[in-house]
Amino acid sequence: MVNISLIGLGQRGQVTLERLGRVPNANVMVKCDVETDWREAATHPDVDLVWICTPWEWHMRMAVTAMQAGKDVALEVPAAMTVADCETLVRVARETGRHCVMLENCCYDTWHLGVREMVRRGMLGRVKHLEGAYAHTVPEGWMRAHGRRQGGNPYPTHALGPMCQLLPDGDTLDYLVSLSSPIPGDHTNTSLIRSDSGVSMLLHYDISTPRPYSRMQTVCGTLGFLQKYPLPTVHLEMGKDVLELSGDEAVEYVEGFIPPHFKSMIDEGRAIGVPNVMNYMMDRRLLDAIEQIRQARAEGRPEPVCLDMDVYDAALWSSVIELTDMSARRGSAPVMFPRFALPEDKGESPRVTGAGHPGGHFVTLSQVLLALLLYAQNTPAKECFINA
Repeated sequence: MVNISLIGLGQRGQVTLERLGRVPNANVMVKCDVETDWREAATHPDVDLVWICTPWEWHMRMAVTAMQAGKDVALEVPAAMTVADCETLVRVARETGRHCVMLENCCYDTWHLGVREMVRRGMLGRVKHLEGAYAHTVPEGWMRAHGRRQGGNPYPTHALGPMCQLLPDGDTLDYLVSLSSPIPGDHTNTSLIRSDSGVSMLLHYDISTPRPYSRMQTVCGTLGFLQKYPLPTVHLEMGKDVLELSGDEAVEYVEGFIPPHFKSMIDEGRAIGVPNVMNYMMDRRLLDAIEQIRQARAEGRPEPVCLDMDVYDAALWSSVIELTDMSARRGSAPVMFPRFALPEDKGESPRVTGAGHPGGHFVTLSQVLLALLLYAQNTPAKECFINA
């Protein structure tokens, strides 16, 4: 059993309370709202895990307080709003030896779990390009208000998290360029990201245009193509044969590759009637891992590597909020990703190669187009921006 302190009792907190009530090893023993003394909840001596469901701007300080009190932390998305706050989460997690996990439920989408296994088996060959989005009409409210305060992509992790899990082992994000529509108020944002290994990624945000829900979830490999939205599609080269499926047939085929340990949790969640099986899997997987980690600590053993996501994922995926804003406000200037996972890069600021930044200069549209052309020819595009 995992003793949980839940901070934040708004809409998201109430949904989380209901969710955790269905998870057999969850015990919510402390709960409080932001207006009350959340520090007491974050440092309660009998709590194992602090679960934070507050407005985004509170996430970092609450997580830091909890980790410094010896607690593991689960954060709603995004983990933080700025690169500096992301770096703080990584630093404090290192210093305290405690885990900080961002609750990205789209990494447990059943289509994605099947795709991830297909990629692992090499069925798509080498992954070359990925596309993801958070695109649908959102009613007026706090999310739209957040979006208006940002010049880039204020809500990237639902799309970016699953894409990053499809990158080759050891790969990470190198740099991005970002473009926002100039429409006053609500805006759309499209970003291009390059990984260290050369995988290109398209990331799109649009919550104000009248349109159906889409996260794209597109994977292009040397041997095939998969896409969930708008129509589930499978196109695979299998020797001399080509497999082409769409709609329900595509979904059934892809979900047939879901690993057994996930499949059992899906069946378990559906059997008890959970409204969202992605959330159920995420919650179960996290709490099962925390139980294993607590047991290892109590017995003086090394902690098992059993978390599906860690603080480095939380920092990398959340950093896109500020990085896309920086790029979009500077004429789509390329912005390098900080290396959160490397100790020697700890505290490094994002590197912007644009006007007014040391070592950089303004990047013209022609340079961007040239870089994209060179990138298509497997030339390191960032050299165009940094050395031109």
